[in-house]
Amino acid sequence: MEPTTESHPWSFLGKAHHPLKQAAATVVLMVIFLLASWFMVRLGPEGFSQHLPWIIALAFLLLFAVFNSVFCLAAGQVDQYWQRSILGFLVVGLVGASLAWAISGQFLTEVGSFKWMYMVVAFCYLVFISIINFMRKIVDFAQGEKWEKPKLKSRKRGY
Repeated sequence: MEPTTESHPWSFLGKAHHPLKQAAATVVLMVIFLLASWFMVRLGPEGFSQHLPWIIALAFLLLFAVFNSVFCLAAGQVDQYWQRSILGFLVVGLVGASLAWAISGQFLTEVGSFKWMYMVVAFCYLVFISIINFMRKIVDFAQGEKWEKPKLKSRKRGY
């Protein structure tokens, strides 16, 4: 696969999609899967866990974190994108937790280790997006530097 360049503007991962649109798309997909889990738990055979809505909500939160971090590489205004990304992450997390609570009837503190998993995903997202922003700033700085040919010293060869 060739890298994304200006001649390939159609590349999905090469564009910085608006973080709140990403969050909205993630929430819509999450709602579809959560409704399917509600039907499976209510109408399906025994064996489906009451934790299934929490698993789905956490999976979509992680999905948002990964894709949002990748899209951050192509963002033009990094600081504004970063702020909207954090807001989008909070929206996805709160909507997912609220819907999972409504479907399962269990609050986050009642579903075992999910509270810790939410904290780990949130912490890793913040670390990952911060690292990517830091890398972007380093690359932007390096691209702005003027490279000059190193000066060669004349050395006498021999003994």
